[in-house]
Amino acid sequence: MADNPLATAQREFAGASTFGKYNFQFHWALCEIIEKHKNSKEYALLIEYHEDVIVADSLDANLAKFEFYQVKNQSATFTPAALTRRKKGSGETLKSSVLGKLLSSCIDTEYEKRITKIGLVSSSGFSIKVDSGLKLDVLKVGDIAESDVATLTKDINTELGIKVLPEQLQFIVPEIQLKNQEDYVLSQFARLVMSLFPGALCNPVNIYRSVVDEMGRIGRIEYDYKDWARLIDKKSLTSTEVHKVLTQHSSHPCVDDLKNDFDDLANDLGWKSKKKRTFKSKLALLALRRAGFMSALDMEVTEAFRQSHINVDEKKYSDDSTYIDALFQQANDDGLGTKVDSQEELLLEVIYCLLKA
Repeated sequence: MADNPLATAQREFAGASTFGKYNFQFHWALCEIIEKHKNSKEYALLIEYHEDVIVADSLDANLAKFEFYQVKNQSATFTPAALTRRKKGSGETLKSSVLGKLLSSCIDTEYEKRITKIGLVSSSGFSIKVDSGLKLDVLKVGDIAESDVATLTKDINTELGIKVLPEQLQFIVPEIQLKNQEDYVLSQFARLVMSLFPGALCNPVNIYRSVVDEMGRIGRIEYDYKDWARLIDKKSLTSTEVHKVLTQHSSHPCVDDLKNDFDDLANDLGWKSKKKRTFKSKLALLALRRAGFMSALDMEVTEAFRQSHINVDEKKYSDDSTYIDALFQQANDDGLGTKVDSQEELLLEVIYCLLKA
């Protein structure tokens, strides 16, 4: 199993313990992954793990790069002074500043070189001077006026010894607002389904509830995980899981032809009604999922079965039943059983590949 590249001791667990207070935080995170899903990007979303939000761009531990976000919900606008202000702690110590806390999660860590974005998200925005005078919703270090960069750098150098602000640092004003966050995310899910499956019918309320419930579950988990696979399974929301939810609560005409073709095939095979209904339901979900979002695993599996099919000459078989038996046996001989969870799923992939061809 692959090691977890983020397996260092977390700075704190208080966020996970009080997850119920962070409604805005995970609604913003949902908007972030919806945008990635719309562009068919693979991702794993982590909540309250080193930072408020981390987004990995791959499910492969060896390839994954990370975006770190701290999400603030407050009424006051952040000035450079407010970003680096340090309150008194116990005794003579000083607490971390807002910006210092974020950078300490990222800089001088074992995974620093794998971080592509360090974002501070504020619902109230930022009062930071911009070089060109533009009003920007995403402020990169290069956009900020020299005077404010100097102020931030001086204070962060005093706090953390960082002499140059990292180029990945961004100050982000979110589109989502406090008053409409639930309805906003719900509408974004509806738009996502329409962009993935044009003409589809969906139940955005059920999609929203399913995903938000899962967000709540992963947000409350306080454990560390040395193994990457366990981190992904226990503490993340992945593009694969989100897509399953989308397909479970959506329907689309593109699946109808496949279902009709399957009805004809099942009749030729002499399948009984119960077996036919169960199998058709699974086939429809698989077809809809792959119609809108082909993950790296989906592409690998479908190509493997396509190559296996090429090795079987349809002309040698007098009926569909013996032809499918031959395809099924060839898939087993090619070792494709390791790519699915059961022999039933192997047959599902064989028939899916046959009907799609």
